[in-house]
Amino acid sequence: MKNIFYNIVFFVVFMPSMLTAQEVPGAFNFTGSQIYNARTDGKPGDNPSHEITRNDEITKLENMILELRKSANPDISAIINLQNRISEITKQSVTMRASYYPGQVTPSTLPEQFDAVGNTLILSKNNMKCIATVTEFTGVTAGRIWVVAGFEGLGSGATPDSLRVLYSINNGTSWIPYANITLGGTDKINYGDIDAELIEGGANKYLHIVYGLKASGGTGKWFAGGASIQLTGTFNGNVWAFNWPGDDATKRYYCPRITSDNFIWPTSPWVYVAVSFDSAGASGRVNTQKFAQLNSPNNVNPVFNYKANKIYWYSETPAQQNLYTDIAFFQRGFIDSLVISYCGVADSTKAFFSKMSASGGLISPVNPGQYIGPIGGSEPNYMKFGGRLSSNGNSNGSIFFIFNQKSAATDGVKYFRTTNFGDFNTVSQSVIWTAPSGVSFPDIVGVRGASAHRFGFFFRGASSDSLKYISVNSDGTFGTVSAKMNSVNLSTGLFGPAAGLRFASGDSCFVLFSASGPVNLYSAQGCSGMVTNIGGPETPSAFDLKQNYPNPFNPVTKISFAISRSGFVSLKVFDILGKEMAILVNELKSAGNYSIDFNASNLTSGIYFYKLESNGFTGIKKMILLK
Repeated sequence: MKNIFYNIVFFVVFMPSMLTAQEVPGAFNFTGSQIYNARTDGKPGDNPSHEITRNDEITKLENMILELRKSANPDISAIINLQNRISEITKQSVTMRASYYPGQVTPSTLPEQFDAVGNTLILSKNNMKCIATVTEFTGVTAGRIWVVAGFEGLGSGATPDSLRVLYSINNGTSWIPYANITLGGTDKINYGDIDAELIEGGANKYLHIVYGLKASGGTGKWFAGGASIQLTGTFNGNVWAFNWPGDDATKRYYCPRITSDNFIWPTSPWVYVAVSFDSAGASGRVNTQKFAQLNSPNNVNPVFNYKANKIYWYSETPAQQNLYTDIAFFQRGFIDSLVISYCGVADSTKAFFSKMSASGGLISPVNPGQYIGPIGGSEPNYMKFGGRLSSNGNSNGSIFFIFNQKSAATDGVKYFRTTNFGDFNTVSQSVIWTAPSGVSFPDIVGVRGASAHRFGFFFRGASSDSLKYISVNSDGTFGTVSAKMNSVNLSTGLFGPAAGLRFASGDSCFVLFSASGPVNLYSAQGCSGMVTNIGGPETPSAFDLKQNYPNPFNPVTKISFAISRSGFVSLKVFDILGKEMAILVNELKSAGNYSIDFNASNLTSGIYFYKLESNGFTGIKKMILLK
């Protein structure tokens, strides 16, 4: 009976406290499902996508495409012909092969891997530029992890930058070089400006990489390019550049992001790319986004369908600024859909989202002409930038948007979460994770076909950073919350870590990072520990009792808790029979985050419970003393 009693307490009291305390209940301040041209600086784009209206002919063509894609051996040329017919109706697309680019992809046999304490040093390079990772989900090589890393060419502008592609077949412990990508001329990759997507399900697997770069040693035109590499069968690869209609030397393309519908359509996948874009305006720079679609990604010579001149809206700023773009795929009913995020310019305190069907026939699966915003959350006056989207690539409706948020006093990371297919009319948001010296850019990945999302970021420190890796489900319940995963003290401040996953049961954490400089490429793998003081110096948004660490322990362990309102606090330890064994806190305390060291040297080995009470909140957790 005693065990049954404590199990009841554990599941009724402990579980909600542990799993939901990372989110702010009822704090979201946006309730509208669609707002048209709501930006204070918003202007209609020329030939904007929101002018598309759905008609019977588009519906008929989309249904024909759907039936073809259901086939085990889909007729790709017929699908492309139907897509072109939709483009003729909407007047929104131009289909062109990616431009020739004077780079090259060659097989790699360079043994560039070394072991480091606690992590794996994958590449030893003096000037890392960007990192990305993807994991295979199907076939005999399911679980193989791929890494793409860009780094500075020798000569600081006299030579082009390069990228390495490597893979691991043992969950990230060691790495095998696969391909070298060398850019052309003296082109330079922008720091952190890379994304990658894996296509699998056909006869071969392909890796498509997109990145932003600058010509003439990093001082010339900003443009977007990429590389496509065959990962199975005969080695094959190609480097290319996007061929945007109407391009000229005054236009700037950057922050390319890539996604696909590969989980829904394994044998006839489409790939989608969104980029940040600006051009000359009446009195400054016009900031907006561009979109391209790849209907036949099972090869290394992409032919893109370039969509609307501007995705939805634009803003004009006096000088160049950084707009952060991302894109995610989901399926709603039988309609393949995309959500595209916009933050950083010019209304930097808000985030914006636009939606479109994958075929380009309409903007929103629900209502034509929809975009959502402005969204400021519970802190609508704080700067929001560095936004990244995540979905599971399926029909569960789960969309996450993780971003940096900055005010005069705090610098942190938080997310907005929806389960309504990116409509963002009912949204949950997390607490803000802060550190005294700031945080890095975050990265997030959705587990394909599941309901879990993984994200990572650095807590900055004066002499030592701490790499956090967190798993959260579509309903907001948290799984893994890993403590410091980095083996080097200081990480780069030019780009954040790259979140991934590995196929290790109960131990699937995987993330890439570079050290301060930026130098070298490391992988951190394996889930261990808990993030402590995750609310940072801010007043906590909720009461929370955390799991003690270490656990089991001998004889000292740390118990952390959060108090969202000042009041009387009681923290006591009980044995398995319910007898009070220690009083750790029994006094008035101000709102804040606290940690208490509990010394159990006078107790015998066994199971104990600790109980926190304050302002009507009660939390109980179990700990194990092993001597």
